[in-house]
Amino acid sequence: MGKKIPKAICIFGARFMLQQVQRLEDEMEGVQIGEDIETIHRMRVASRRLRNGLNLFKECLPGKKAKTWLDEVRRITRALGNARDMDIQIEKLTQLYEHNLDAKYKPGYSRLLLRLKQRRTKAQKKINKTISKLQEGKTLQKMTSRFEKLAPKSEKTYLYTPSLYQKAFDAINSSLDDFLSYQEYLPEPENIDNLHAMRIAGKHLRYTMEVFAPVYDGALDPYIIMMKELQDQLGEIHDDDVWVSWLPKFIDQEQARIEDYFGNTGPLKRLLPGLLFLMEDRKQAREEAYQSFLITWQSLEEENAWPTLKELIKAPINVEAALEHITAEEEIEPEDNTGDDGEVEPELEPTISEESPI
Repeated sequence: MGKKIPKAICIFGARFMLQQVQRLEDEMEGVQIGEDIETIHRMRVASRRLRNGLNLFKECLPGKKAKTWLDEVRRITRALGNARDMDIQIEKLTQLYEHNLDAKYKPGYSRLLLRLKQRRTKAQKKINKTISKLQEGKTLQKMTSRFEKLAPKSEKTYLYTPSLYQKAFDAINSSLDDFLSYQEYLPEPENIDNLHAMRIAGKHLRYTMEVFAPVYDGALDPYIIMMKELQDQLGEIHDDDVWVSWLPKFIDQEQARIEDYFGNTGPLKRLLPGLLFLMEDRKQAREEAYQSFLITWQSLEEENAWPTLKELIKAPINVEAALEHITAEEEIEPEDNTGDDGEVEPELEPTISEESPI
């Protein structure tokens, strides 16, 4: 017999994950064409939200499906991420090139743009190959079939039960603790790895709040917006860190190409002024972005943003309605625990968590 799980949690989770699968499918054709960089961005975000949902509600999936689906979605996220990063670099470099750039720097910028676009073409082939594998395995169709079994039941089942509140509290509180664990490194601007890890933890917190936002009747919306701003600021810092660490390697690679083709490194002299100028420009931009982030962080601390969020998630907005529906949750019958492929599915539990924060 599988582990019993409150049905409201699984129905709530299935409804969210079904939305993300549909968004993935909506963007798939545009991503394969590769003409609009925003389709890449939207599909990447949907894949991340789906991964977050699969992690949050993995106990609702039969057998080893959670891990299998997570691995497959992670592959598409990674392929989309590589392309998206290059899209951002190409867009930024194009803006810098067209913004009154001194003529002596243009050869270096032009060469860098050429190489980035060549790499982006290869990345597109990787995306198309990964999507083809996803389609061949019918992964999204299998997810849709699974989630459609539960999602429509949200219209007939009261979802905002104490068990769902407990799930929301635990998930958001854990993500918030993880995110805040990196604040001790903020006085160390050179600590690139931990700042990047903080950015990833911030994304996870934001996506988790988005999942459970309906539970708190919109009260989390300001914090979701706040996390988006912090995420963007940390993203700018990370993007500049990538430029600063990658450009010396690019110079070495380009020097090797030139020497191999011409037999000497003379032509590199035309490129170096622009590449070195860009490196210094990104260092300065990184410092400005970091200081801007610190100002935002200090402002949030002065406003007691984190303790306030901690208090907010302890009690749902519609707690009275939840308590009125305890009986309804107890009367839910468990589903058949055999999956389409013969794997044992987890049994849905009608009982209430005794550790609910309400």
